[in-house]
Amino acid sequence: MKHLAIELSEVAVRFTAIGDVANEAHTFFFKDKIDHSYKVQLDNFLEESGFKNLSFDEYTVGWSSFRSTLMPSNVFGETNSAAIFKLCYGDQIDLNHIDYNRIPELNLVNIYEIPLWVKSFFVIKFPRCVIQHDGSHLLRGVFAGNTFQNKAILVIYSDRMLVSFVKENKLEFYATFTFTEVDDLIYHFMHSLHQKELVTSLKEIKVCNGVGSNETQLTEFIEKLAKFSDLKNCKIKIDNEFLTNSQQLCV
Repeated sequence: MKHLAIELSEVAVRFTAIGDVANEAHTFFFKDKIDHSYKVQLDNFLEESGFKNLSFDEYTVGWSSFRSTLMPSNVFGETNSAAIFKLCYGDQIDLNHIDYNRIPELNLVNIYEIPLWVKSFFVIKFPRCVIQHDGSHLLRGVFAGNTFQNKAILVIYSDRMLVSFVKENKLEFYATFTFTEVDDLIYHFMHSLHQKELVTSLKEIKVCNGVGSNETQLTEFIEKLAKFSDLKNCKIKIDNEFLTNSQQLCV
């Protein structure tokens, strides 16, 4: 089964061919960040990388955006995505840019913003593709594995970090933080751990490289995190393919 996993943000795109051999990934950083230009750059990248002429059995797109919120499915059934999104983020958003994914294994709905050009481009290029928020992919990937031990799963991008905590088979925390320096990442992460009283009971921290991430920042983050004595019994590791492989659970 050949699968094309596409990870996309306003900063970069990563195409990964998942098959019988090692995953083959190609990343491109956008130069111009306007709707029409995104499409032109993606067309050129598909041509140059060779993906344009390849055929896959499954196509998925993981869109990364800062504004994303989780809602219990039963509450969502009593309202709608636009009303919830406005409640969380105000009125300054085009209603056509609001979408949602159901995550039935957690009885949750992920509501997020996604520009129209993303759907129009990828649906035309790959009519069978499934487009979802990368937070939805993250949660499905996490809960497809062992979740009994307390753990943290982080996705670090160029300017933000998606954080999730799991405690005794339940999602304990989910949030996105912006940052400019690695110390900002450390502060937001440790502060959230202390708020949830998970510092000394955490067994694993998994750090994932979001599309457009800076490898040097990831390494620095890991090194600084390892210096905290409260985390001395916690296993800290980088998993560069976790989010990519999690897309396979969404088709």
